[in-house]
Amino acid sequence: MENKKTLAVNIICLIIYALLTLTCVLHHEVWRDEAQVWLVVRDLDIMGIINHVRMEGHPLLWYFLVLPLAKLNLPVMSMQILSWSFMTAAAGIFLWKSPFNLITKLCIIFSSGFIYHLIVLSRNYSLIPLFIFLLAILYPIQKQRPFLYAITLALLSQTHVLMSAFCVAMGALFFYENIFKNKINKKEFIFPFLIIVLPIIFLCLYIFTCPYKNESVSQYIMLADRFFSKTFIVYMINLFGVMGNLKGILLTFLLLSSFIVIFIENKKLFCAYLINFIYQFFIYNYIWMSAPEKVWAGITVMIFCFWIIFTCNNLNRTKKIVYNLILILFFGLSIQHGLQLRTNDIKYDYSGSKSTAEFIKNNIDKNDIIVTNKPIFTSSIAAYLKGYKFYFPQTDTFYTYGYDTKYDEYLTFEINSEIQKKFKDKKIYYIFSSLAMPEETILYKSKATTLIMTERFYILDNLDGSEKYVENRK
Repeated sequence: MENKKTLAVNIICLIIYALLTLTCVLHHEVWRDEAQVWLVVRDLDIMGIINHVRMEGHPLLWYFLVLPLAKLNLPVMSMQILSWSFMTAAAGIFLWKSPFNLITKLCIIFSSGFIYHLIVLSRNYSLIPLFIFLLAILYPIQKQRPFLYAITLALLSQTHVLMSAFCVAMGALFFYENIFKNKINKKEFIFPFLIIVLPIIFLCLYIFTCPYKNESVSQYIMLADRFFSKTFIVYMINLFGVMGNLKGILLTFLLLSSFIVIFIENKKLFCAYLINFIYQFFIYNYIWMSAPEKVWAGITVMIFCFWIIFTCNNLNRTKKIVYNLILILFFGLSIQHGLQLRTNDIKYDYSGSKSTAEFIKNNIDKNDIIVTNKPIFTSSIAAYLKGYKFYFPQTDTFYTYGYDTKYDEYLTFEINSEIQKKFKDKKIYYIFSSLAMPEETILYKSKATTLIMTERFYILDNLDGSEKYVENRK
């Protein structure tokens, strides 16, 4: 009777989660980071994809999962559904298999990361919870299922470079437990260990031997304020949104409590948890800025560690209550923020990409010239267009996917006259991202309520070099 009741509750919770998130996914307009993957796999061949993605510093797994959808000429929404499917599967596994009480489970799957950042934004982060939860299931039985455990850990390492340190730590722990300490059948674990290690080595070689630098990362390294306190504050805001001092102190205390609990219960697991946190914090402080989807993907390691502690440790009733309470408060305090993000995404345009693409399809011929002020900012529009490319005068090249050029300036008046000479027999349009334009010059503009500033677009069909038409930013 109890099992039937639990089954019914889990089914109801999963249906609610699936519907809440799907309604938002179906409304969500992709922005440039989401569109980039789609455009790269849609418009490049296999070798082109491999050569380009290494410059961006990503593993190839998510790109190859999306590739069949794009090559079949399906709409970009198919990528969004794919991402949603992975996260919904992860939520189902979590509800059925995790050892936490029901309140803890609900607080986690309805936290802002799980109900919005990791599932609505269609990126490689959507793979991480699924592999983390599968890894938690396999961890206690890794000696009986070493190949399955190794394959899962290897796949996790290919989701995002942010997971690299955790995967290296777990691989080292696998080696220590099953090969170094094993006096009986260590040879049986050598090949599974290679399955873990070789993809990580390949990823490092793939990215760090790239002959081209990522200009966005290079610029951030050059301009970043390297203050750990500021990085930590941004980290917490990305998890929970803007918060007051009291809430911030409470959440910091809960985060520190997670370290204490894991250290007390499993010191080897604590090392992996600490390495993961330090590595990601180092990246946010010195290499590239944090973002909600990044920190939420990283915080899934906390869920993994508590899962293992609940499964493998003989916890007394008091400890179970206290540990569940830490998770309930930490994740539960983000629920309201997540629901608000979902509401805003449905109520407003997240990006002006889709509506701008519709305007272009209905009003601009494919043979006309559309000049972009910077490809990286207008690439999201191309995800909804087939057969259109945007001309970038500074490189004299047509683009669909975003390209991190070294050019920060917007259109100059000298270049405008050159464009008119170059394409004198064609109709020329200019598309801008986030520029203040006089009303009388605009053919089209995104809604003022568009949520991302850089995804508000403006289209003009005339630039004559006059100050009133375009602001020259350098």
